[in-house]
Amino acid sequence: MKITHISGKAFHLPGEDIDTDRIIPARFLRCVTFDGLGEHVFEDDRKQRNGDHPFDQPDNKGCTILIADVNFGCGSSREHAVAAIQRWGIKAIIARSFAAIFRGNSTANGLVCVDVSPEVHAYIVHEISMGAFAVHIDLEKMEVTTEHASESEPMEISMPSADRDMLTTGTWDTTATLLQAGDQIEATAAKLPYMQVA
Repeated sequence: MKITHISGKAFHLPGEDIDTDRIIPARFLRCVTFDGLGEHVFEDDRKQRNGDHPFDQPDNKGCTILIADVNFGCGSSREHAVAAIQRWGIKAIIARSFAAIFRGNSTANGLVCVDVSPEVHAYIVHEISMGAFAVHIDLEKMEVTTEHASESEPMEISMPSADRDMLTTGTWDTTATLLQAGDQIEATAAKLPYMQVA
């Protein structure tokens, strides 16, 4: 599936260096599948805030875009962190910067992670605090806009070109790519001598 545009309501999760241990605590890594991880995203942080955490605030229900700060997703390289965020309902994250492994895991699972300058970040945070209707991410033009009383001027976003290419061409979904090449795989297998049945 090609991912070129993401639009949705957004909310801000303040804090630099938010690591994957906080995103999904280690005790939830024993699951066989990722089903149900969404309800445990930021489990310990949310308990400490007693319902006042951004992931618990009623106004943020149904939001699909997360605004993070600096070095989001640092720490251990757990794919479960990406899965938990996605299963809560997030489709894209806009941040000042990301940890490299988290970004790689995100791209491999179709979670869009784009970087913005401090100025653009501050503007988006302000806009959503003022009740912006939606945030629009365009991976073709590499721009983001916010919709308040009217749509803002496009602002620049960035991400590694390899990640952008994978998302916009649909090759991030390795299972789908493999299935699409099924005929070619079978044709190649048929030519291999050790695949021949006597």
